[in-house]
Amino acid sequence: MAGIGFNIVRAENIIIRNLRIHHVRANLGAPGDGISMEGPVRNIWIDHNEIYNSLTVADPSLTEDQVKDYYDGLVDAKGDAQFITISFNKLHHSWKTSLVGSSDSDNYDRTITYHHNHWYNVNSRLPLFRFGKGHIYNNFYDGAIESGINSRMGAVIRIEHNHFANMKNPVMSMYSQEPGFWQLIDNIFDDITWQESPDDGVVAGEAAESTGELTPPYDYSASLLPVHNVKATVLAYAGTGKIDTPPSPGLCASPEPAEPEPTEPEPVPIDPVEPPANVDWNSYDGSLQPFADNALTLADGSLSKFEPQQSGGADEPNLFSANGDGTIRFDSTANSADRSRAKLSAVAPDDGIYPKYFTLLMGVTGNSGGNRILETEVALGDANAVAASRLKIILRNDGNNSGIQLENANNGSSVTAGKGNEPDALDMSAYRIYHFTVALSSPTTGNVAIYTDGNNTPLLQLEGVTMRPASNGSDNYLQIGDAGGSSYLGDIDWVVWSNAGAYTPDMLKGLLPAGIGNISGYEAQP
Repeated sequence: MAGIGFNIVRAENIIIRNLRIHHVRANLGAPGDGISMEGPVRNIWIDHNEIYNSLTVADPSLTEDQVKDYYDGLVDAKGDAQFITISFNKLHHSWKTSLVGSSDSDNYDRTITYHHNHWYNVNSRLPLFRFGKGHIYNNFYDGAIESGINSRMGAVIRIEHNHFANMKNPVMSMYSQEPGFWQLIDNIFDDITWQESPDDGVVAGEAAESTGELTPPYDYSASLLPVHNVKATVLAYAGTGKIDTPPSPGLCASPEPAEPEPTEPEPVPIDPVEPPANVDWNSYDGSLQPFADNALTLADGSLSKFEPQQSGGADEPNLFSANGDGTIRFDSTANSADRSRAKLSAVAPDDGIYPKYFTLLMGVTGNSGGNRILETEVALGDANAVAASRLKIILRNDGNNSGIQLENANNGSSVTAGKGNEPDALDMSAYRIYHFTVALSSPTTGNVAIYTDGNNTPLLQLEGVTMRPASNGSDNYLQIGDAGGSSYLGDIDWVVWSNAGAYTPDMLKGLLPAGIGNISGYEAQP
């Protein structure tokens, strides 16, 4: 349907399926949407379509606002629209993607479910939802210029098992007279920029929490995927020409899973119980900028360096600078939106064998200005793997949220040790040695522990948890810096790591590399 959309008015029991609808012009005496539903409408199913416009117009005389208004929405619902399902669609290249409720006075108890859709290369409204109730689950969002889900005017949206990637403000309530609400359940936030706008509303933010609750009145358990499977499933099944393949609802049941191949013995994490005689460390001693030649000493004795990471193909700024005393300052306070990351690939065995281990220690000094300190990420994937784990660590010194945060490491939930408003709060402004261990029994499951300053009692210990999935199963790297969206300021004295074991502090007394800097608490035992 090139340039032609559908307008559903005073109708019920309508299915729009397996169509490509695109470049529907606005302001030509018609609604101007790919699909427009204007109530009263009931029981509408929009399934396995591809709907798109363009973010650009080949007319240099148009202003930016005129370009944005050249096309209208892809799928919009206005007035009394109820029992709408929007599933397995590709929705892309649009300024105003999906509108639910035409204005702050369009007050109806709309009920709309979005599931297994692929939203990409869009600007906003994913959807913009006023009043009523929404259920958004198992969608893959990949790239949004301005914002994602915008809940407004008392709307309550259950946002469940979605994968948000490479976008700004995926969940928010802005630009209306009254806020809307959301319930967040086990979502992935991957490479996200959060930007507050206090005068216009609120965004969910890094420590996103639910502000409402919604229980859908139907059983959808059979189609609810684990969040780490969402990206691959949506990419495989969303769009046209795929309506006869599972897991398309209403056509055929998903096939029974194949019986797993038996393994003898079944792999389980076996954390080391005896201290090693020595450890072949990989180390960064902070004497050179991380991108400088020979900044790293690897376990085999060779020299290497971190590589600068990129954002959307663009070079990131270098926000690392030498202090002149053998430490490196990381400072993103000049522009909190900057992303600056130092990355080293292939830090763990790429062999598909489990258990798999990783031990990471960092000597870091925080700040006294209430800024975050440093973000560190370890991904432990294998070539050709379907899924992999990563440990995302955020050292924070921002009031009640300060502490050591592991993002989505505890079966999809974030957890913070030494939090600022708790009795065991850590002084995050001081120099401290942060010690992390990972023991994986499978690509996505294992044990995690946090220690500080050589104390053998874990500050936090997670056992048998599903960790945060990596973006790709083959991701295998160590990365330090800042993924953007907040101001970071800290001094790095040294960083060391090993994939030979998950070692406790007592096992490492006297075994850290010589001359790396302040190792207080890890000196040789008498």
